Amino acid sequence: MSLQQVDKTLSLKDIRRKTYDFLEMGSFAGPVAGLFEWFMVFLILSNIVVVALESVPHIWEAHEQTFWYFEVFSVTVFSADYLVRLWSCVEREALVADQNWKSRVKYIFTPMAIVDLAAILPFFLWTLFTADLRFLRVFRLLRLLKLVRYSPGVLSLVRVVYAERRALVAALIIMVGLLFFSASLMHYIEGEAQPNEFGSIPSSLWFSLATLTTIGYGDVVPVTTAGKIVGGLFMIFGLAFYAIPIGIIASGFSNEVHRKEFVVSRSVILATGLFHKLPPTQMHELGVRMRTMESSVGTVLAHRQDEANGLFILISGQATAYFHQRSIPLQPGDFFGEVGFLSDAGRQATVVSRTKCKVLWLESPDLHLFLSMNADIGEQLMESARVRILEMVDGGHLSSDESQELLTVLDAKLSR
Repeated sequence: MSLQQVDKTLSLKDIRRKTYDFLEMGSFAGPVAGLFEWFMVFLILSNIVVVALESVPHIWEAHEQTFWYFEVFSVTVFSADYLVRLWSCVEREALVADQNWKSRVKYIFTPMAIVDLAAILPFFLWTLFTADLRFLRVFRLLRLLKLVRYSPGVLSLVRVVYAERRALVAALIIMVGLLFFSASLMHYIEGEAQPNEFGSIPSSLWFSLATLTTIGYGDVVPVTTAGKIVGGLFMIFGLAFYAIPIGIIASGFSNEVHRKEFVVSRSVILATGLFHKLPPTQMHELGVRMRTMESSVGTVLAHRQDEANGLFILISGQATAYFHQRSIPLQPGDFFGEVGFLSDAGRQATVVSRTKCKVLWLESPDLHLFLSMNADIGEQLMESARVRILEMVDGGHLSSDESQELLTVLDAKLSR
């Protein structure tokens, strides 16, 4: 490869890197990126308004051509955004250049990439096929989901729902069970008196759902004394059980906001040793981005199958990292998760707390953003990871072949 070809390759990588930072960092990448972010938010909201206006017959007849031009413009912008993100997404992965296609395939199946594709796909299906696919216009409302990318508040809510998914599923099971139990009772009590409304359990489900959710449409009501008593009891149960998911989400969102508003003191960050060279302004910014976690004995802090959860710093307590079937003790000041972030997904250790622990957590998007703005810290983090890998070899926690595989990935990342 000639020197001119190398320069061209390097310049292309620089452009791709700057493009990725422009799209992912938003206002942190500069005022122009901030304006683009606001423009996309305005365009998304405008599309929702247009979908509503198109349903009004006299407005549609008067401005049909204008709506079409706006749709073409929107799809062009959203398509360009999707393709550019697909092209630049390799900058987030710590993979060598000949594996960029793997990064793009992985990106295509990420939730936000699926949302971006769903926002433009109905237009092309509607344009390419001659069949009547006007119903696909409704799916343009999926563009509202693109706001998750630009709204930290919506992203926090999504994170809360995901974090509380097990509790929410358990509450859903209880709610469904209560719904069918109520429908069954009303079927046997009111079935003879009102065969059309309560003649079967499926037909009784409508009354049970309206009653348990306390909506009470009034289109179907019990007429027997026993039916009225049972209906009243299930109204009370509905107030209690159907409020459970709301309470779970509200509590989780409150904790999320609390963690986000918790500012880690400079002394705590200095105690870790990893960021001791940071100037005060960057130290404050890092503290704002970090979240706190408290865990009891036996809590899994990180799992081997998790994909790049970010950087964890143990500030109190003791934990054990299990890496390649070997156990590595962790003490206050130790950090973990950097190998999973810097190398392929699934190569990080599984970490379990041995005592009650307090952990600082810098999530993967925030870590990537912070390292993008502080390249020297990224190099320091990778060098620290290199030192820890060599220490694990000396301590017998890693074999030479395993360490060489990880060091090769880190070297590839450092050379980028």
